[in-house]
Amino acid sequence: MADTGAPAPRSRLGGLLRDLATPLTVAIVGLLASIYVNNKQSLEANQRAFAELISQREGADTNLRIEMFKTVLEGFLRQGTDNIPDQILKLEILAYNFNESLDLGPLFQDVFRKVSASPAGDVNRDRLTRVASNVVFKQVEALTFELGVSEPAPVIDFEELAKNPAGISDLLNAPIQLKYSAEDALRHPPRRFKLDVFGRDEAKKELTLHLVVSPPGQLGMEVKPEIDVKFSVGYFDFPAINNTRLSNGERCAVVVRNMDDASAKISLVYFPANRAGLKDRMYVEEILNQMSQIK
Repeated sequence: MADTGAPAPRSRLGGLLRDLATPLTVAIVGLLASIYVNNKQSLEANQRAFAELISQREGADTNLRIEMFKTVLEGFLRQGTDNIPDQILKLEILAYNFNESLDLGPLFQDVFRKVSASPAGDVNRDRLTRVASNVVFKQVEALTFELGVSEPAPVIDFEELAKNPAGISDLLNAPIQLKYSAEDALRHPPRRFKLDVFGRDEAKKELTLHLVVSPPGQLGMEVKPEIDVKFSVGYFDFPAINNTRLSNGERCAVVVRNMDDASAKISLVYFPANRAGLKDRMYVEEILNQMSQIK
């Protein structure tokens, strides 16, 4: 007689495993889902806590800067203050903390006039120009970070300039392009920049320049320029605030890197408009153009 009872345990075991498979799968999936939800909630809670911490820190920093600004500016503008070192100190505080939101040029020029007429003029003048040079350096670094360009011009020799009453032409005369990626560079083609120097004001430590900028993508010498302007630039003209507005959401500025009695060193700074200082607000059409590009 055949042994028909042997497979029964394996059959019952297989049936038992099949019966357990569904609830076991459900339990494992539920456990994994619970772990995922808990991790996601924990991550979101950490992100909210981090955002609140950053917001509180930014709020505290803003309040501190407001109080600092009020205290320093009120002291600086108080009538009858003839203590030049004290004014330079307050100007240093303003320059290093608010240079992107305030046009500090008039304050620098006012203190410079007082310094020039004071007995300790050389020491204070050097200190004042050093502060201005540091601010210019920091702003140029910020404006040219990743995308912008700083193009140095040849050194301007004042003796040579004095021998040429008509000025020195073509300190710069070359196409320059922002450092966008290949795709974005198609929307920001190069421009031709031409820079001439006509003279200098020795008392104010300023240069008289002529800047010509072509429309984007039009590099020929015969092209009608988009910008053709004469202006003065000195130590106290900061590029984040004192710049020339170009089309296509772009800006340019000329900065004084160094100047003494014999020569001057200047640079042309070319950068996207959204890098400019808070005071230099973008036009509505520029904002809409950038939004369409992002879209």
